[in-house]
Amino acid sequence: MESCLLLFSHERPYWDEETLALAGEDPDALRKLADSGELVRIASGYGLTAQGVRTRERVSRELCVPVNPAGEVPIDEGRAHELLERNRVEQLLDRAFVTDWGIKEVSVGETFPVVPCLPDDRYFVLEGGRARALWPDAQIVKSFFEAFPHRGIAARPLPAPGQEGLDRWAAENGAETGSLTFDLVLRSRYDFNHYKRFKPMSSDRFRFLNADRLFVRKVWGPPEELLPLIGRLHIFLTEQRHVYLPGWFDFDMEQQENWGLLALVTDDEGQLEALTQTLRAWGHDLIEPANPLWILGTSIERLRAQRKPKRTLYDWFQEETVRILRPDAPDGE
Repeated sequence: MESCLLLFSHERPYWDEETLALAGEDPDALRKLADSGELVRIASGYGLTAQGVRTRERVSRELCVPVNPAGEVPIDEGRAHELLERNRVEQLLDRAFVTDWGIKEVSVGETFPVVPCLPDDRYFVLEGGRARALWPDAQIVKSFFEAFPHRGIAARPLPAPGQEGLDRWAAENGAETGSLTFDLVLRSRYDFNHYKRFKPMSSDRFRFLNADRLFVRKVWGPPEELLPLIGRLHIFLTEQRHVYLPGWFDFDMEQQENWGLLALVTDDEGQLEALTQTLRAWGHDLIEPANPLWILGTSIERLRAQRKPKRTLYDWFQEETVRILRPDAPDGE
């Protein structure tokens, strides 16, 4: 029973009966560990107490399972609810598809730098019910493209500017640095044993080479709140194509397409349908400047209803999600 305390970590500090069962543990252990003082009830889940932290460390030593320090979880019900829901999405997504002949690398709460970063209202504007991308016309963005003009297959023989080149340009032009955080980021590496023979690229700071990328965000508020997130993702993807992996971001070293997917997760199907209608009405400017980019939709309700895992990430997003906006089709499916 105490072994399930090893699941509690800085990245996954809150668990409930459903998430624990999805992770393959006995959900009744939570109540028993709360009764013995290792866990405390917070919102609808459980977090470690100071006693639980000590027990976790002891179990780690006894089982020879190394774990990072967890620290005592602060009791903040609002934040606890958000982190528990993030954990729920992770566990449900993990069972939604496997990766035959490959590996899934999942990070929780990963934050990326965005350079140049614009004010939140300078990425998109809503006009007549449509979204219009503003960021490509910003002067600092035009300066970026002038400094880093190369992308696509033609850029492959050229040296990648990398972090040093971006830092130099940002300092010379006063470009602001912002951040972009996702609940989950999946790097799906298909046919891993085959691709591991390829030499890494020193400029690949974010380890995106030869991987499909799924960026996951739980939707909490109105759709308008997603516009800065999508805009920053556009610029972050542009950095990959012009600075870090020019020529290698969208196609791997075997000339296979690598997918860039933004997955938006709602609580239920009604919310997903409303979100889909809104984003489709806003139009393809939500993806066009950063193509190829897919915006997918799913819900916790939908993920719970899926009983059999798909074989790959590709099968899952093609068969089990709503393709809200896609680069290979006009608005709608």
